[in-house]
Amino acid sequence: LAALAAVGQFAGSVYTPSIPSMAVELGQSVPAVQATYGVFVAAFAFSVLIWGPIADAAGRRKTAFAGLSIFLIGTLAATFAPDLGTLLLARVLQAVGAASGIIVSRAATRDSFEGADLTRVLAAVSIAFAIVPGVTPLLGGLIEMAASWRVSFALAFVAGAVLILAAHRRLPETLPEKVPINLAELSVSYRMILGDRGFVAYALSAALVFSSMGAFFAAGPQLYIGVLGITPAEFGLYPPLSVAGFIIGASLVRRLSDALAPARLASLGLAVMAFGVTIMAVFPLGGVAHKHLYTLGMVFVATGLGLFLPTAIAAALQRFPERAGTAASIQGCFQMLGASCGAFLTGAFQESAPTLALPLTMAAVLTGGVLVFALLVPRSPAAAS
Repeated sequence: LAALAAVGQFAGSVYTPSIPSMAVELGQSVPAVQATYGVFVAAFAFSVLIWGPIADAAGRRKTAFAGLSIFLIGTLAATFAPDLGTLLLARVLQAVGAASGIIVSRAATRDSFEGADLTRVLAAVSIAFAIVPGVTPLLGGLIEMAASWRVSFALAFVAGAVLILAAHRRLPETLPEKVPINLAELSVSYRMILGDRGFVAYALSAALVFSSMGAFFAAGPQLYIGVLGITPAEFGLYPPLSVAGFIIGASLVRRLSDALAPARLASLGLAVMAFGVTIMAVFPLGGVAHKHLYTLGMVFVATGLGLFLPTAIAAALQRFPERAGTAASIQGCFQMLGASCGAFLTGAFQESAPTLALPLTMAAVLTGGVLVFALLVPRSPAAAS
């Protein structure tokens, strides 16, 4: 389940250290090539809306196999893409297929666990989910220095092929009862879920908070490599430090989920994220832009995200146990649209504000997440749990 959730993360970020050199090879600007990340995340976001109802109607296994097959086709096309236009289309296919993995992962987890157990298991899956984008930039940086960005996509194809074989052997069918796709009923489900204040509060705040990671993965390579002048391989050393922060945060969720209400635990995560973003913004505003300061800030941001994200996801999904697939698809759409917005927003003014675009974008989206959380999350224990 963790691998299914993470395959999109792997394919989405393994090539990012190559973005500056890809711009040269493809004869495009850096922001144009950065769009390959934003397009992937946006396509991923809308695709989860399709896979949720399919997972409820066809079952978790069939949905996983169908999605992984589409993912492999898109990844193969990306590996041999001759120009940016073809690469963008291939990235859309990649994203459509990979989106099935996160839906199957979360829906199957929701099928199998309840209450604090669900929060703890989602935290464990989130740890694995975070390790992948933390490690892949290092792998991608080494590949960039030794070979080319096409090898990164070829490696993603191999990972997808191994995963589809592993899912065939190890993934059980957890759906207790299939729900045929009925457009009228689906419309009712969407209205019911989107009309629930608690669900929207947790899902929308999670989307805004997760935008910070979209901004980092899109703008980080150009900031560290193009502006601060480090090598692609050295850049790959820094995301794992942020992942360590996320693991710390998610591990704390596993320990504290019985003792603290979801709203309080999530608030703690937001506070830690705000501290990290402050570090990243204050020093560049004072004229000090250093790789270690950005990395220190990202460690705190990731730690807070590790506290907030699994808590918010569990709180959102627990409100609709009988519609876990559809609820997971809506929540996933919100989350990935947030990441896409973060990627496009920071790319829009990175050339004009190379050291400040990333921290200011993160500050803006985090502020939005805090406001949504503060204004919309129900405060009674029953409503917030």
